[in-house]
Amino acid sequence: MSSIEPYTQPLLPSRSIPRGRLSRQTARDLATINYSTEISTARVSAAGEIQQARIDAVARAGAYAMQQVALVSQMQQQLALAAPAASGDLDFIKTMTVVGIGQIVADTSRAVNR
Repeated sequence: MSSIEPYTQPLLPSRSIPRGRLSRQTARDLATINYSTEISTARVSAAGEIQQARIDAVARAGAYAMQQVALVSQMQQQLALAAPAASGDLDFIKTMTVVGIGQIVADTSRAVNR
């Protein structure tokens, strides 16, 4: 059953409970179930949207970091060709820069997941 259906009287109603009272109580119970179902569905939907926003934030930070690492690496290679004597120092600076960028991405991920 994909939706709540209206209450109908049973073929053999109970003799101990008046019809009107049973019908009102059933309607209240069904309304309560319907309300709690809608609230639960809204909570799940909101949680999904929050997770998507977190994924987007981390993915954007990671994508930007990869672009910047590629640029730093390319620049290090070009400068090493221009000044071979400085290639060790340039490689060290590149490595430190990449580690720093990676740390920022990790910090972003931690901050988003709090």
